Amino acid sequence: MYKIILQNSIATFLSVISVTIVLLILQVMPFEIYGNLFDGSFGSLDKISRTLLIATIMALAGFALVVTFSTGLWNIGIEGQMLFGAIGATFIARTFLAEYFFAPIIIIIFGTLFGSFLGLLSAILKTRFNVHEIFGGLGINFVASGLIVYLVIGPWKREGIASTGGTDLFPKSSWINGIGDSNFPIYPIIIAIIVFITLFILLSRTSLGLKLIATGTNKDAADKFKIDSVKHILYAFIIAGAIGGIAGAIQAASIHHKLVPNIAGGYGFLGILIALIAGRNLFTVVVISIIFASIMVGGVQLQLRLGLDSSFPYIIESVFVMSWLIIKASKIDSKLLMLLVNKETDFG
Repeated sequence: MYKIILQNSIATFLSVISVTIVLLILQVMPFEIYGNLFDGSFGSLDKISRTLLIATIMALAGFALVVTFSTGLWNIGIEGQMLFGAIGATFIARTFLAEYFFAPIIIIIFGTLFGSFLGLLSAILKTRFNVHEIFGGLGINFVASGLIVYLVIGPWKREGIASTGGTDLFPKSSWINGIGDSNFPIYPIIIAIIVFITLFILLSRTSLGLKLIATGTNKDAADKFKIDSVKHILYAFIIAGAIGGIAGAIQAASIHHKLVPNIAGGYGFLGILIALIAGRNLFTVVVISIIFASIMVGGVQLQLRLGLDSSFPYIIESVFVMSWLIIKASKIDSKLLMLLVNKETDFG
């Protein structure tokens, strides 16, 4: 594990160097860009809170995809699973349960259940009807998006208004906020930590986790060793859907405090990039999520202070991702790691 973390650290460092070179080519000062990004994302408690909340949602999406990637599956439907999690949260927020102090817990539970249901549907399409998970996932995303629009302008519309601006605000008792008057996202962070620890134990310390990985590594070999690949594909999608549902519930109850169209915000698709970059390593998912969230939140400063185009943060993210993939494909990080190990051996 430490070897993977060190390799990913080297890849991150080299990717930042690549971004720096591109910024110089674009005739902007890299350190001025980095300084403004840091100030915009960590310059105050409110900014830190916003960055960590978005990073938490990204990390949860990445965790979900680590599960399916480990099982050799492309969970393109993660965006829809997050949308369904938000629907589950809204369902509870519109009932009498939203008035009680334990409402946030029920919201997370129902978000988990709704997300896992959509994960199960993806698995059934894959295993029972032989629909590739990419096509099944895209279809499910469209269905989930359409369902939210229907609910927002139909049964759950605001009183006297049929608008895509969203439902009525949730009762404040159902909001997932910080402690007291603070906006610091302590509860979402605790949830993410619990998911992190659970997945780490599941994937590295249990027979179920080993069987999930075996299914993804070589399905034929798994079948020969009496590992039911169909059953473990179901498990992987259900677990991933549950985690995606948690992320969607947090978006609804912590950020928007209502259900709005496209509430997932593309974080599910971004989670695919994060999981790919992380190489199925949960710790690296956290690091990359914080980097991406800081670019997203701090990118506003680039417009306000430097007058750069609003697309500039996405350029930085794109260069970072492309550089990372090239570095990993060419195994530069592995070569540098071996060089460092050999140097330590020589000095020893």
